Formats: sequence, C-alpha cells, structure tokens
Amino acid sequence: MTLKEVANRCGMSATHISEVERGKTSPTIGALQRIAEALGEKTSYFLREETLPQVVLTRKNDRFTFFATDRSGNPIADEVVSPGIPRGSLQLFARTMQPGERSDGRPLVAEGVFICLSGMIRIAAAGESHVLREGDTLQLRMDDGYTAENIGDEPNEVMVVYAAPHRIPL
Repeated sequence: MTLKEVANRCGMSATHISEVERGKTSPTIGALQRIAEALGEKTSYFLREETLPQVVLTRKNDRFTFFATDRSGNPIADEVVSPGIPRGSLQLFARTMQPGERSDGRPLVAEGVFICLSGMIRIAAAGESHVLREGDTLQLRMDDGYTAENIGDEPNEVMVVYAAPHRIPL
C-alpha cells in the first residue's frame, strides 16, 4: 500500500503519516487506531513488548564520567556509579570537589540524597543551609535546585542518589 492509500483510508494527510513513520512526530492513540485499521491490523501491531532488566550490575571498571554544566555554567564531572534500571527511578553518582569549589545544581523533579564520604560540604536548598561531614547524609527535594560547596581544606567525596520519575539522560 502506498502512503497516499493509507492516508485516504484513515482520513489523515500523507505528510502526517510520513512524519509518524519517520519518528518526527508522535501520533495520538486515535491516530494509531485509524492507521492500524487502514492497514488491516490491530493497534497492538505498533506496540512492541520489551522485557526490561530487573537488575543492573555496574562493575567498578565499567563506571564512566558524566560531564555537564550546572545552572551557572560551571563544569561538573560526576562518576556514574549506577546508571539506573531502564524505566526505574534511582541513579547513583560520585563527585569529588576541590577546596572552595562550588556547584549550583539545576532544578530537577527529583529527590536527592547526599552522602558525604570524606571531607566537608555545605549544601543549601529550600532556604536552608547544612554542613555535612564524613558519614553525614542530607535528603532534599530538588525542585528549586541546590548549591553545594566544599568548605573544607581537603578535597571531598560525595555520593548523590537521585530518585526521579525519569532517569537523568547520560
């Protein structure tokens, strides 16, 4: 069947169907139903079931560095300790900050848990400021962003667990 024939059968433009076919636009459920009907198929024809992993193992040697910028444009280099399970909600990152280094975290629809593994860090969020020392943790909503600063004389190491509806794209 040609694109034009499918378009005529389902009452949609050939251009729109072409864009759907090429992944340039996402069809509504109703549009998918009409296209499937025009092709003589069930709507489920377009949906493929995918078995997602229940467990993700990341070996130490398989970790990688994720480079980004904070909301002030400063570079950030986080080690991805666990990239998360596909369609899951948790990810784990490690960051080392030098004395005096500061980062202005972007707002995220997420919760974060900061775990100070060594050194000292001040984290400010939601109008509050907290100093974490080795072994301390801080959990916070990240909707408005946060500021993290190494206020010690030595480099610090911090683990950050993100829990969000969508994983941070790496």
